[in-house]
Amino acid sequence: MRRLRAVTLIESVLFVSVALGLIVGGLAVYQQSSLSERSSSQMRMLGSIVAETRSLYEQKLNLPSLASTADPMFLSAVVDDVLISADAVAATYLDASAPPNRLGWASPIRHGWKGAMNILAVRRDGSVPHMLVYIEDIPSEVCVRLSSMTATGKTGFVEQMTEIVFQVPDGGGGFNIAKLPSVTYPLPITPDDLALPAHCGPAGGRVNVIYWVPLD
Repeated sequence: MRRLRAVTLIESVLFVSVALGLIVGGLAVYQQSSLSERSSSQMRMLGSIVAETRSLYEQKLNLPSLASTADPMFLSAVVDDVLISADAVAATYLDASAPPNRLGWASPIRHGWKGAMNILAVRRDGSVPHMLVYIEDIPSEVCVRLSSMTATGKTGFVEQMTEIVFQVPDGGGGFNIAKLPSVTYPLPITPDDLALPAHCGPAGGRVNVIYWVPLD
């Protein structure tokens, strides 16, 4: 009569270890693909808003007189309500009950990670028409995907970018500010450049990003 061999403790541990490895690996692949899809969706949403803002500017419709400044963050130049009225923002990115952003502006437009997002229209440095896309509290990994720039200033969602400003938490309630491109990091801006703590922050962190987009 043949004897049945019992599973040993070592075999059980190996089986459990392999199973856990497969589960963890599967979760990592799922999370990465989910991040990629959400980032792509965010790029499409940003591209749509940029195109609509340019269209409104070219038609000279609805946009207020562009204020002249080197620092629009102190101006009431937000045009979110204009874009919402023009149906330029998908309903999935709107939340009328959302709290104001850190600057105190109303922020019914919310990006894919539920943080505040605002669009401003100004004359940068007193002359060149620009729109400014202000995005609060996005994951560092998403910042890297959204902020890579080619030698001509092209990103994943717009043909031309003048500058990107990063606000990285300093650990004391404030922010350290960095701008790209710079003398140290000229175009093109690579993922390796963006992975620095001064730009998109440490992995797993969250940052504010400001995109300067020419309207002309």
